[in-house]
Amino acid sequence: MVKKKKSAFTLIELIAVLVIMAIIALIVTPLVMNIIRKARVAADKRSIDAYGRSIEYAIAGYLLDNGKFPADVSQLTIEYSGNKVECSTTQLNSDSSVYLTGCTVAGRSVDYAYGTDKTPPAPTYTAYTVGDTVTYNNINYYVIADSGTSESTVTLLKAEPLSYSEVQTFSNGTGAYTYDDNGYGAMQYHSSSNAYDGSYIKTAVDAWKAAKAPATTEARLITFEELTENLGFEYQLIDTSEGYTKTDDTPSWVYNSNYWYWTMSPYSDSASDVWDVHDDGGLWGLSVYYGGGVVRPVIVLSKSEL
Repeated sequence: MVKKKKSAFTLIELIAVLVIMAIIALIVTPLVMNIIRKARVAADKRSIDAYGRSIEYAIAGYLLDNGKFPADVSQLTIEYSGNKVECSTTQLNSDSSVYLTGCTVAGRSVDYAYGTDKTPPAPTYTAYTVGDTVTYNNINYYVIADSGTSESTVTLLKAEPLSYSEVQTFSNGTGAYTYDDNGYGAMQYHSSSNAYDGSYIKTAVDAWKAAKAPATTEARLITFEELTENLGFEYQLIDTSEGYTKTDDTPSWVYNSNYWYWTMSPYSDSASDVWDVHDDGGLWGLSVYYGGGVVRPVIVLSKSEL
């Protein structure tokens, strides 16, 4: 009887099989992991979608209950029970939709945005440059500070001063100026207090604003800084008894041969001194000029009013 010889794998064959299995593993494993990753990302996106819809349902509920749009997401009661979703940006759009970006799901960062960014574009406004003329409420003004298309306000100097009768009316008949201890014409001036804030001229300007320029955010006198920094005013001290004299070609509309006008302090924003711009361009100090200037207000106005 002939014995059959048992067959077995040789070492080389076993090694070949292991190499083939390793190659297959190297090929298949990334594919499998990628499928798992895509499935997880898809699931995370569905979680964000569900969270976004929950916010939109909450907005609708808030509108029904309160009759107005919520100010932010903190005012909403959101009913959501999926994986925890947190977003760096949760923007409530005016059409009751929501825009979510920078979200994580269960702590995992997800490169995905829900909804559409419907932020209205930043408004643009008319640009004004120094010297432009504008009319508001049938009163003419000059622009005294450049104002670009991103700025919503414009600073204006009234083209003509308040009339004598307006000043008397707006200051309740007390006059636009009083006298200091030396008898010099001035605003109600006290060396230890704010001259403008304590003056009848401020009373007149405030009342004029209420009557003629109610939409303005500010009404006051022009500052010395505006004269020098915005309008190119330059000066030199001639004599302490005569004051300062203009030395450049400042635009003619800054000065007017028919009148002088009050300006704020040349020393500080607090207006602890008040000065008068003379008809010849000279800048006269309170203590060296025996008479009061006219009132020529500056206003800050919303461009939407023009």
